[in-house]
Amino acid sequence: MTSDRPTMIEFRDVHKYYGDYHALRGINGEIRAGEFFSLLGPSGCGKTTLLRTIAGFEDISSGAVLIDGKDMANVPANARPTNMVFQSYAIFPHMSVAENVGFGLRKDPRPKPEKARAVEEALEMVGLKGFGNRAAHALSGGQRQRVALARALILKPKVLLLDEPLSALDKKMREHMQVELIKLQRQVGITFILVTHDQEEALVMSDRIAVMFEGEITQLADPETLYRRPNSKKVADFIGTMNFIPATILSENGDTAEIEAKGLGRVALDISAAPPGKGEAPVVGLRPETLTLLYDDQKAPERETDGVIDEVIYFGDMTYYDVYLGGTDVEVRLSMRNVPGRPVLEVGTKVRVAWSPSALVLFR
Repeated sequence: MTSDRPTMIEFRDVHKYYGDYHALRGINGEIRAGEFFSLLGPSGCGKTTLLRTIAGFEDISSGAVLIDGKDMANVPANARPTNMVFQSYAIFPHMSVAENVGFGLRKDPRPKPEKARAVEEALEMVGLKGFGNRAAHALSGGQRQRVALARALILKPKVLLLDEPLSALDKKMREHMQVELIKLQRQVGITFILVTHDQEEALVMSDRIAVMFEGEITQLADPETLYRRPNSKKVADFIGTMNFIPATILSENGDTAEIEAKGLGRVALDISAAPPGKGEAPVVGLRPETLTLLYDDQKAPERETDGVIDEVIYFGDMTYYDVYLGGTDVEVRLSMRNVPGRPVLEVGTKVRVAWSPSALVLFR
């Protein structure tokens, strides 16, 4: 459990201005030792700026960044216990793989044979044993990424910073490298901090995720909490796919609310973990996989409503259906696994949709 680990990085009311532009707005939080942590958000939200303040490439305007209990004020980048893998990998094409990996050891006082062993160990760690003499320009994208990782890890930093390192890879290689990075992080045991705008990537790889919008951390939680219990409609809309259905709050009694959800009807909800009110019209959210089509004489485990299929999106293993609920203008997306014997339905088909009140999240 990462909650049992000591704090490696702490942010204390961190602000960053570029002239009049307020890039980071009072960042508070902590990242634990040995944690795979992700900074997730759309372009321009401040995630890369925050990463660069950890590395020492950006000065903060006010507040404090602490690494392993030490305030990093006036500590230059080369004196911090961090190393970074850049989006471009920054591989030197005129050097061999071994020369690239060992570049950071050029001022190390150890004898050459010892440095060479360190390079081989780093290459073996990232699955490139025997690649030392290969020309860097002859590597594939995935191999260049591994070389960049080895070059960063050879210096044994306490924190490895990853600035969208998989964005240049194709989908299949990116998914493969996600798994490889998880294994590598567990193997070396140091803190990894990943910057990404890819929600699926963050959910797959992270122990915890900080979702950022407009220079602020909107929610910091483990992937399951972010996905199932987002603390705002904005986070819910950004993480995966969420259906939003207009709702009316009929009554509230302690941690329970009686609501009327358009197309679903009346339902009592536990609102003890409901996001705080922000003055918006109430809606309930539910994920596509929490809705199920009922075939033939199947009975709904809890609730059901009728609907009509408006669109069909076939993905091979899954089919997504856009369905209008109960004669209303409310359209929801639901997902169904394509198992043997289950037909893919056509647009215009009348269907029965099963759902559970426990899957609903109230936003107000």
